[in-house]
This record gives sequence, structure tokens and C-alpha cells, in this order.
Amino acid sequence: MAGPVRAGRVVIDGARIGHRGRPLIEELSLVLEPGDFLAIVGPNGSGKTTLLRTILGIIPPLAGSVHCSGPIGYAPQRQELDPIFPFTAREVVAMGLLRPRADDDPEPNPRQLADRIAEALAACGVAALADRPFRDLSGGQRQRVLLARAMVSDPDVLVLDEPTNDLDLAGEHEVMELVSSLNEAGRSVIIVSHMLHVVARHARRIALIHERRIEHGEVGLMLEPARLERLYGIPVAVHELDRGLMVAPCRRRG
Repeated sequence: MAGPVRAGRVVIDGARIGHRGRPLIEELSLVLEPGDFLAIVGPNGSGKTTLLRTILGIIPPLAGSVHCSGPIGYAPQRQELDPIFPFTAREVVAMGLLRPRADDDPEPNPRQLADRIAEALAACGVAALADRPFRDLSGGQRQRVLLARAMVSDPDVLVLDEPTNDLDLAGEHEVMELVSSLNEAGRSVIIVSHMLHVVARHARRIALIHERRIEHGEVGLMLEPARLERLYGIPVAVHELDRGLMVAPCRRRG
């Protein structure tokens, strides 16, 4: 059963998305309503991560505007956290509470912060790993810890960059089921992935990046074989399953 919808709404209006003055995505207008689940899919180098960083406010759009109502939680790609540093899982989750503090902000209560960290670890199923070194965890465990880091600030919008990359089938399934449960609890979700077979089973809407443009809509509409063949340059088959759609490349005839 879905939980109460929170305030997370993202409005992108006529935005040109790029890095260091070089546009990667042109004229994007998109609205993510509270409680929605959007997957952004495109080839490597198409601008997916740059778009996420623009939504997060890390880099500004080259033109147009991007606005988010409500706090955002962000889970980066696992390789962005250098494993050479001996952080525990608990310390990684605590990083999600770090933010600039205004002069009139009250001093944070250490006990309350510790409780929030413990709650986030528990919600993501990694409470037993709190004191384990992050670098010693499996890929799926690391991803759950990063999700806990994103959740510790109690966000209205979850922004996830390739959360299933390099995971085995079991880890991929566990992470996406967790993400879906967080969405069902009322949070908006934006997930970047190049794995159509993963997002097709969980997202409500998909945004496809193709030649510096984004087409977006309901999953069933966007995952049409002709549209996907145009995006990837190979024939693509789409099959209906009990819990959604399966997308797979197929052989060319002749």
C-alpha cells in the first residue's frame, strides 16, 4: 500500500543541460510530480549524470530553469566513494547529514543525529553492517549503505545514479525492490540507468536521451521497439511479463 505523498516536485523548464559550456541535452521541459518514479535512460556519455547534477543544483543549467520543492537525497555511483579511506558504513551514512549551516540554525543534537543514522541503516536493511568498513562490503551492501546515506536526511526526492551497475542478479533485484518500497512510501524517485530491463519493471515513466534530446512519457509508451531501435541502433524486442516489461536486443533478419 502506498504511503502519503510528500512534497517532492521537480520542474525543468526549457533547460539546456551541459558541462563547462558544452551542451549535452537541449530544450528539456519535464515535470516530476510528488510520488512519481522517473527513469532516465541513455547511452554512455549522453548526459545522464550531468542532468542529475543539474537537478541537484551542483551545476547550473546552461539555459532555462530547474526547480525542486522539498529536500533531495542523493546516492552517487559506488565508485565515486574512494574505498582507500577506511570509513565504516555508519560513517558513510552520516555523510548524508553534512550540509552548510546558517548562523541562526540550532546546534544539531548528537543523539538525534545518531538515531537518524540508525533508522536509515535499518530502513535499508544494513543495520548489522554499521561498524563494518565500507570497502569490505559487497556491491549490493555498498549500494544499500549509499541508499541509507540518501535517506538519512528524510528527503522528499530520491536521486539515484546507476544504483544497480555491476551488481549480480540477486543484488540488482534487492536494490530495486528497496527503491520501489521507498517510492511506495511517498517519495519521488529519479533514477539514472542504462539497464532498460531493470527500470522497465519498476519506473512509472521513462525519459530516453537520444541525440541531445529527451523524449519522456509512460513506460508502455516509451518502450516501443521502433523507438528503442532508433535510440540504440539495433533491433529491440519488448515482451510483457507478469510484473512489467522485458526489453532485450534481437537478431537482425537477413
